[in-house]
Amino acid sequence: MSMIMSSVLMVAAALLPPPLVQSYDVQGFRSNVFVDIEAPRDVVWDVATGDVSAWWDHSFALEPAELVIEPVFGGRFYERLEDGQEDGALHARIIYVDAPQSLRLHGPLGLSGRSIDLVSSWTLTEIQPGLTRFTVDLSMHGEIDEELAHTVRSVWVHFIEARLKPFIEGGCHLTPEAPCEAFEE
Repeated sequence: MSMIMSSVLMVAAALLPPPLVQSYDVQGFRSNVFVDIEAPRDVVWDVATGDVSAWWDHSFALEPAELVIEPVFGGRFYERLEDGQEDGALHARIIYVDAPQSLRLHGPLGLSGRSIDLVSSWTLTEIQPGLTRFTVDLSMHGEIDEELAHTVRSVWVHFIEARLKPFIEGGCHLTPEAPCEAFEE
């Protein structure tokens, strides 16, 4: 390399701003959610998995073409943005299944722009005939603080208590293509 070229590169490097590197505190949090749903465990399982777009109301697309939880080992919780297209989001991977009582998802869900590790473990227990306790155990760590941990828990309360429960108890799961009156305010 010529002396002139070497000098030009040194001057150019000196004019560039230094690379920006930000640190963050790695923190971990655990939490859980308990919701009783008036329905047999098999019904709750079937509605909580598969195509969940009728009751799951957080997505990247305004109206996703698909929002699916594949209840099999190695399955995915994914969102397809448009019919016939490959654009979408992988919200989580299914890392454990013992149907119809346990499902474990590993993935950032809606927090995919952060460095976060989130495991959401579901346990469905029929505490009496026709009454199922839906438990979500959350384990999260990474670029997360206490406020975000509370938000993650609140969102799960919303999904299970404010969406899944009235969807099932209101009979909306029997006609999932129709608007659910339980969600109308």
